[in-house]
Amino acid sequence: MKYFISAESAIDNFIKCKKEGKEVSKEVIESIKNYKKWREPSLIGLLNASAYYPEILLEKDMEAEITKLLEKFQKSIVKK
Repeated sequence: MKYFISAESAIDNFIKCKKEGKEVSKEVIESIKNYKKWREPSLIGLLNASAYYPEILLEKDMEAEITKLLEKFQKSIVKK
């Protein structure tokens, strides 16, 4: 079983590498590709980061998929 770095660390490391002009590590890429298992705050962070670094969206239609996942979170919130 592979262990991924946390979602927040992956996003932070991706941004840091892009700012410094360095290559993004395989661990960061693999963690970002695992986004479908992330929690809501991490997905929001990924979507926000994509506004500044669109290349963080590694898959085709990834933004739409993130939006769908966020909508699922919103639907699961119990309303009073």
